[in-house]
Amino acid sequence: MLGNTLIMKKLIESISWKTLSSHSFVVLLLAFIALLYFNPLLSGKVLLQSDIQQYKSMSRQMKEAREASPPVETYWIDNSFLGMPTYQLGAEYPADFLMPFYYITRILPRPAHLLFLYFLGGYLLFSVLGLRRTYAIMGALSFGFSTYLLIILQVGHNTKAEAIGYFPFVLAGLLLLLQNKRLMGWLLSTLALGMQIRANHYQMTYYLLFLLFIFGLVYFWEAFKKKDVNNFLSQIILFASAGILALGLNATPLLATQEYTQFSTRGPSELRMQPNGTPKENTSGLDYNYITQYSYGLFESFSLLFPRIQGGGSREDVGTESSLYYYLIGRGVPVQQAASFVSAVPTYWGDQPILEAPAYIGITIFFLALLGFRSSRGPLRKSLILVIIVSLLLSWGKNVPWLTNLLIDYFPLYNKFRAVSSAQVLLELCTPILAVWGLAQFFDKEKQEQIKILRGTSIVFGALVLSLFALKGMLSFQGAMDSYLRQGYGNAIFQQIVETRKSLYNQDILRGMIFIFGMAGVLYLGSREKLKSKQVLGILFILVIADLLQVAERYMDRDLFVSPRLARQVFVSSAADRTILQDKGHYRVYDSDAQLKSPRTAYFHHALGGYHGAKPRRIQEVYDFFMEYRAESILNMLNVKYILYKEEDKQKVLVNPQALGIAWPVDSLVMVKDADTELNYLKELDLSRQAVLQAGQLPNDFIPPHSIDSSFNISLVTNYPNKLTYQYEIKRDQFVVFSEAYYQKGWKAYVEKKEVPIYKVNFLLRGLWLPAAAKEIRFEFQPPVVRLGTQIRWGSLLLFFISLGGALWYDNKAKR
Repeated sequence: MLGNTLIMKKLIESISWKTLSSHSFVVLLLAFIALLYFNPLLSGKVLLQSDIQQYKSMSRQMKEAREASPPVETYWIDNSFLGMPTYQLGAEYPADFLMPFYYITRILPRPAHLLFLYFLGGYLLFSVLGLRRTYAIMGALSFGFSTYLLIILQVGHNTKAEAIGYFPFVLAGLLLLLQNKRLMGWLLSTLALGMQIRANHYQMTYYLLFLLFIFGLVYFWEAFKKKDVNNFLSQIILFASAGILALGLNATPLLATQEYTQFSTRGPSELRMQPNGTPKENTSGLDYNYITQYSYGLFESFSLLFPRIQGGGSREDVGTESSLYYYLIGRGVPVQQAASFVSAVPTYWGDQPILEAPAYIGITIFFLALLGFRSSRGPLRKSLILVIIVSLLLSWGKNVPWLTNLLIDYFPLYNKFRAVSSAQVLLELCTPILAVWGLAQFFDKEKQEQIKILRGTSIVFGALVLSLFALKGMLSFQGAMDSYLRQGYGNAIFQQIVETRKSLYNQDILRGMIFIFGMAGVLYLGSREKLKSKQVLGILFILVIADLLQVAERYMDRDLFVSPRLARQVFVSSAADRTILQDKGHYRVYDSDAQLKSPRTAYFHHALGGYHGAKPRRIQEVYDFFMEYRAESILNMLNVKYILYKEEDKQKVLVNPQALGIAWPVDSLVMVKDADTELNYLKELDLSRQAVLQAGQLPNDFIPPHSIDSSFNISLVTNYPNKLTYQYEIKRDQFVVFSEAYYQKGWKAYVEKKEVPIYKVNFLLRGLWLPAAAKEIRFEFQPPVVRLGTQIRWGSLLLFFISLGGALWYDNKAKR
């Protein structure tokens, strides 16, 4: 108790109430701006985020369990992919001591709370850099209003947005430590790293590690030159201890994710053969082509400054004043149809398969960043430039194969992540820092030095604009996906689309040139003392925000704000769904059109498909091998009783009477040496009577079955995602296959309350040896990783308070 009192007293004494009230006003202002940007939320509407709707379908059973009486946290769902853990579906774990900090931003409705998080982190970071309030607000808004960070909110990449939102908090903590503000730096680093990891988007955490490593390397070199290495090492040790505590406070989700990864499409495969019979590349993660499918193009990088230089997004609204619109009208296309077409023109011609919007950071921000680069010195500038370069190289993916191959082959966990283009999130952070911090450095220069720096910056950007205009004649304005467009629209319309791309190219370069002239002109007037510094800063502030918001508004779809009632009706049951739902039995539904990508089906039924970036690996492999060859027997084995298909744009249902049900006995077991053989045997066996499993699972004294007991009867008595209870009757011992996913880490089987082994059969199902005398079977999902993680969390919390108390005591003693 005395220790807690000392901690609180010390923290209260460190607060400047005048400073606190000043910062509180800014925080409220930033919250208001976040709400104002998403102003439909104020009228009670909600944003319809596509990824969140898909998540809702996948997490339906989790929600139902939490709303049950009493509420239960299930760590397993079986309405998708034959069943999977909820570790990457928003599972809530015991002892989540960071949860209160999450709710600080959640005072605002979604997604305004995440925009507020961007702003709050940016403001804190720029304040730590010692910038005045106006600069800090400008920096916060410059970071938060970048197009990419807004678009991921629109589509529902909430965990990614949250993970990115904590980047500036983490960097602020590190910089405080490097400024020898050790207590506040350590405390902020611990909480910021903890919250960043808690956001549960480990790809973003991985990129953050690149940033931290580069900063550490640069500042170490500076300390080495100043012969201050010991002090630097003590700062880094404190930061590392904060990182260890942050990991400990997130032990459960980290351990659970690490465990599940081995069984997901992000982990290593047991198979050594491809579906076509060719040898399979032995990797411990994702396929190279899948990892690099979304790679930023080299020329496409200019879209960071000129958003539509390579067409913008995959569906651009070019307007009814465009030449394309008049071309369509001139060819007799009805006005309404022509207007609809020009509202979503496929103008993007870059390297990526599809693009929601360009990752525009701002021509004004880049102008100020170059100005800042020329105005500043020191380790911060070096760190920012290196991070920007590395970020760009990482995002280029397959376009810089020497680097990407090196990372995939030798960097731990790098092959678990896809969409390498998202590495440019580090650019999203570091470029505004260099711009706004550098601008403050620029204003500290003598007027003649300002003119010199401004002249050089303007020449560089002028040369860039002229070069891009000159380059236009050498560009094809055609992309990787254009063969489909030409085939779908015909050559005449396709050529008009190409002309539209050229027009957008010109428009955005001219737009950028206007902003460059505006920025340069205002700064020149300031350096000539025609405008006061506050006036210059105010005008620059307006130009930056106008630049960012103008582009962001092209891609923010305000029609996605709908009433809560309409949002709840996104998944509307069809007549086919309602027909299936009349059957109260336990079965699965397969959507033959959506195949494994069927979140809608998972919302209403126990679906074979679903939607997830890390689906269970075995169901994907079975699909790849069999859904075009002998699909019927596989569907039967997986208890698919109903198959959805489309006919004349209407969803129909086909009943599969051959589905094998919840469980069935077999009269022979085929033992094989490896997974490839096991999978291939599924092509040959009568799966209603035979089962295949890998050697080594069964005990030496196991007596294989010889016949099927015709009296076998089984029923599912209780059906919860994490607990299944069966009643069965047989006259003699039988080996029984269950149409449930095999997952060895957590599932336990009990026959008459006695634990029995679960065997992996038919590549992905469960098998049990059932004695004739028993009557009840119970499957329960009891993941040990949750218990272990909870214990580590409690230990980490205790260590955190011991460390904090010790630091305060030591600081108090030193001052005496």
